Amino acid sequence: MIDRILGWGPAALWAAVLFLLSELPGTGAGLPAGTDKWVHGGLYLILGLSLAWGKTRTGSGVPAVLLLLIGVGYGALDEWHQSFVPGRDVSVGDWVADSAGVMIGLLLFSGFSSRFRVDKRSPSQGTTTTGSA
Repeated sequence: MIDRILGWGPAALWAAVLFLLSELPGTGAGLPAGTDKWVHGGLYLILGLSLAWGKTRTGSGVPAVLLLLIGVGYGALDEWHQSFVPGRDVSVGDWVADSAGVMIGLLLFSGFSSRFRVDKRSPSQGTTTTGSA
């Protein structure tokens, strides 16, 4: 139980943070021009990383494509949610940036975790030896 909380908790917590950020009225207030999509991508990159963390931490057999669909779907729901917030609107461009962020987060985690994964084979399993000298 605690492994599941420690594994999937960060993704759930980050999804809640994204929801709360979407509740803020206004659009990109205070952001420099042209940075909106980068911010969306960065926020959803964190969601992708935390979904990948959950899979790894819990040893879940959830396919990576399902994690991608969860992240992309959450981004779509988040955009729809913004249609109900005063001063916010639905943007396909924002959703594309969200989706790209999730995908990059999943790929980054996969790349980094594979570099640090310990090879579980014993030294004798990975080499061939000959009996003659």
